[in-house]
This record gives sequence, C-alpha cells and structure tokens, in this order.
Amino acid sequence: MKTMPYNLSIPTSSSILTSLSQSKALTTMYDKNSVALTTGKIVNTSYDNSTLYFKDMRLTERADGLQSVLDGLSNIVSTLDSTSKSLDAITDLLSLAKAAANSALDGQAYLSTLTGKNYTTKLEEKLSDLPNVNVGDEILLRTGDADKMESDILMDKDTTLADLNILKDEVLKIKVGDNEWVELKVFDEEMKVSEFFGQIKDQYGIENFSFEIKDGKLSLVTTDRSALMLDGDLAEVFGFDLSTTYKITVEDDWTVQDLADAFSKIEGVSATVNSEGYFTVSSVYGDNLSIADLTGKTANSFGIDGYDDGGTNTSKTYAQQYSELLKQINDIVFDSTFNGLNLLEGDTIRAIFDEKGTSFRTVIGVNMDTDSLGLPAVENDWENEEDIQAAFDAIEQAFNLVQRAADKFERASYMVQSRETFLEAMSNTCALGAETLTGADLNEVSAELIAIETQKQLVNQVISITLEADSSVLSLF
Repeated sequence: MKTMPYNLSIPTSSSILTSLSQSKALTTMYDKNSVALTTGKIVNTSYDNSTLYFKDMRLTERADGLQSVLDGLSNIVSTLDSTSKSLDAITDLLSLAKAAANSALDGQAYLSTLTGKNYTTKLEEKLSDLPNVNVGDEILLRTGDADKMESDILMDKDTTLADLNILKDEVLKIKVGDNEWVELKVFDEEMKVSEFFGQIKDQYGIENFSFEIKDGKLSLVTTDRSALMLDGDLAEVFGFDLSTTYKITVEDDWTVQDLADAFSKIEGVSATVNSEGYFTVSSVYGDNLSIADLTGKTANSFGIDGYDDGGTNTSKTYAQQYSELLKQINDIVFDSTFNGLNLLEGDTIRAIFDEKGTSFRTVIGVNMDTDSLGLPAVENDWENEEDIQAAFDAIEQAFNLVQRAADKFERASYMVQSRETFLEAMSNTCALGAETLTGADLNEVSAELIAIETQKQLVNQVISITLEADSSVLSLF
C-alpha cells in the first residue's frame, strides 16, 4: 500500500524572514560592539573604516617606534647620571688627596731616638778605649714597624718548608725584644712553616712572641710591642723584607765619630754625641727605630740597644693616605660600568633620536684612572719635599681634567634629556591621535550592547510567536 508523502516544512512568512534578518543584523552589531568594548576602539579592522584604520595604524606604529627610542634614551640618561656621580666621588677623593699632600708639605716629623745611658764619650775617642767594644762586633739596625714583620709569599697553615725550597740545616736567626738571639735550624724539610716558628715559644720559651698565617700571609709579632729582628738569607726566603735592616761592623782604629758616620750613612738615620756626652741614634723621618747587637756587645755598651716607637713620620703617614686615595679613584673608575659600558674607561655610547636611526649623537668617553689623570705614585714615602710638591701640582691638574669631563657629560645629559622630553611628547601625541580617530566611547558602547541585547530578545519572541501561530494553523490539516 502506497502512502502519500507529507510535506512537514513550515512555510516561511515574510514576518519571520524580516525577524530573522533583524536578528542577524543585531548579532553583527552585538559582536562589533563587544570587540569595541574589549579593545577600546570602534574601528578594529579595515572593513570597519579603512581610512581611519590605516591612519590609526600609522600613528600607533610611530608612537611605538618613538617609545622604543625613548627606552634607549632612558638607559643613556642613566649611564650619564651614573658617570656624573662617579666623577663627583673622584672629585671628593682628589680633595682628600690634596689635603694629604698639603699636610705633608706643612707637617713636621717627630724623631725616634735611642740615647746611650751607660757612659759619656767624645766623638774623637777611640772605640778600642771603651769597655766591651771590640773590632768585628756587629750591630743590627732596623727602621719601620718595630714589633711586626709580614711575609710577602703566599702560604697557608699546611705549607711546608720544602714548598718554599728551604733545605735541611738552613738557619734563621731571630731576636724578640730583650731576649737573646735564637737560631731556628731546619731539621726536616717536610716540617710545616707553623711548626718551624712554633719552636720559638715551645723550644725557647719566649712568651712575648706570636705568629699567624691568615689570608695567605705569614705575620710575626711581639705581644708587648718590643722590637722584632731577623738576620740571615733564610729570612728573605721566607719572604720577609730586610731592606730596612742594616748591619754595621766595627772596624779597626774606629773612633766614636766613625761609628756615628756609619749609622748616619743609612738613609733616614742620624747619629752623634749629644751635648751631655751620650751617643744618640735617631730616625730623622720619625720611623720606629730598633738596634741590637748581632755579635759582641757594642750597642749594649753604649746603651743604645732597644727600640723607640715614639716618633711620627708625618710625611710617610700622609703618603700612605695619598696612595690609598689613588687606589680608591681607580676602584671607582673600574666600578663605573653601566649596561656594559664605562665612559670613564674611554667607552663610547650613541644616543639615537628617531625610530629610523638617522638622527643620533655620539658621546665619547674619557679615561679617568690615576695614570690618565697624571697622578704620580708616592716616591720614597714623600721624604723629599719635591716629590710632595710634584704630587700636589698633579692633583691641581687632575681637578681640571675631572671638571672638564664632568662638564662634557653634563651637557650631553641635558641634550639627551631635552630630546627625551620632546620625543615623549611626540609619542603621546601620536598615541592620542590614534585614540581620537578610532577610540570608542565605552559608556556608549556598553549602552548599545544592552539595547541590542534587549532588541534581540524582542525579535526572538516575535519569531517564537509567529512560529507557534503557523504551527497551530498547520495542525488543522
């Protein structure tokens, strides 16, 4: 049996078609306003408004390009600012260095003096006529810090004598304060340095002696600030500086004048018989002064054995301050690196002023280390006034060099900052122009979205009612 096919499709009326068309248009409007609400722009594609879209794109690209240039200029301004602060610090250090040199020129050294106390004598008197003075007697004199000595060879607590190429049977002679000279003999090359010097207290019972190996350095010291003296080639092997330790040997037919002359030949030392007839030895620069008999009893007989640390070497003190200040200047120059560049070491930076890189200004660095500034190192602890004056004059010249460099970088900074201000204003203008062309009024867009949503609900209700009416008519058939 054949059945007739039924047409179940519902005829589309003109009212439904109109409603569907309105719904589609409202959906399109809703989507567009949703995008506008998200992006803040009413024109988001070239289909929205090609003219405004491409104008917005060009203005935005210009603003972004200028912002990239501004980022680079900001780093350059920071570099120049950092450099200026470093130059200010160098100027302060130069002021301190100038003060040290000026004080050294005006200062006065207070002598260290050892004065005989056993008997009076005269310069023309023969040494052979004096008690306990013999030909061949050896006197050791040392200037500098009396109570300590430091090795300049790197070592640690596990360093052995063999590590220092010290051989068996070698001997180091040492005198600690009023104690007698002792000889430290190498019995075992594998002995540690700490064990070797430990013999002074352990074997000889000298309680006012101490030693330390710290930060790679061996230091010897007397705990009561008495004099410390070394003799022998082994002392230099251990790395101790004996350049300020001198040996005087009494010769045949010497007079007291000859002995005084032998002392006075030593740089910075003067010897004579004072108005009271006592033999005196002085450190004219004010350094600590130590004297001891190495062999014989000549120094003891005159009563000049011992030490005096009451002097003040003002020139040396200020020279040390000056040297430290030079080191700090070099440290500042070295630490003035910013973003990988150091204008105080001669590096060059380029300030670019447009997004195409066609407009720029090159800032050339300068060398501000002490050699470049012409600051001389200390000569002879500033014992000579000419050396101090030379340093003083060099500092004056260095001031001028630093000031010229500071002025140069200050001008460059002002120039870069003015261009930065201009470019920032230009970038803001471009961004504002783009926003003005395509920017959306978010309050208006939000209101339209609500209205569109309401209209869509009404259209959907119309379609629903129409479909229900058509369905009711169809059911009659």
